[in-house]
Amino acid sequence: MAPTAIAAAKAMTPIFHSSGSRQRGFTLLELILVMGIVALAAAIIAPNLTGIDGRNFDAQLRELVAQLNYARRSAIVSGQVATMQWANESITLEFSADDARVSSYEPIDSLTVSFYPEGGTTGGRLRLTQDRQRGWISIDAFTGRITLSREEDGE
Repeated sequence: MAPTAIAAAKAMTPIFHSSGSRQRGFTLLELILVMGIVALAAAIIAPNLTGIDGRNFDAQLRELVAQLNYARRSAIVSGQVATMQWANESITLEFSADDARVSSYEPIDSLTVSFYPEGGTTGGRLRLTQDRQRGWISIDAFTGRITLSREEDGE
C-alpha cells in the first residue's frame, strides 16, 4: 500500500483507548447519599438556630404557670390566702376579667393574683406577648384551675 493510502485508512479508523481514559464523576447513588446526609444535618441544626426566642418565651410561660400553681397549692394546704406577684420587662402583660380569648384586654405592668383556701381565686385571663409570639393564661375564678394556650405568628 502506498503511504497515502495507509494515512487515509488510519484517518478513517476510530481509535479507542480503553486503558486509563475512563470518564470521571459521581454516581447517582453517591449524589443521593450526600444530599441525604446534608438534609439530615440541616434538619438537626436549623431548629436550634431559629427557635431560641420561642423556647425562651415558652419557658417563661411555663415558669409563670408553675408559680401560679404553687401559690394555689400553698393557699389550699396552709388554709390562708396566698398572693403571687409577677412582672417581666420583656413580656407585655394584658389582663381581662372575661374568660373569652377575644375579649378586651387592659395593659398591666405587673400581675398580682390571690388564691383562697377554698380553691378559688381572683381569676381572669392574661395575654402575654413577646415580639410575634403570644400566649394566654386562663385562671378560673371558682376552681383556681390554670390553663395555658400558645400562639405564634398570628396562628
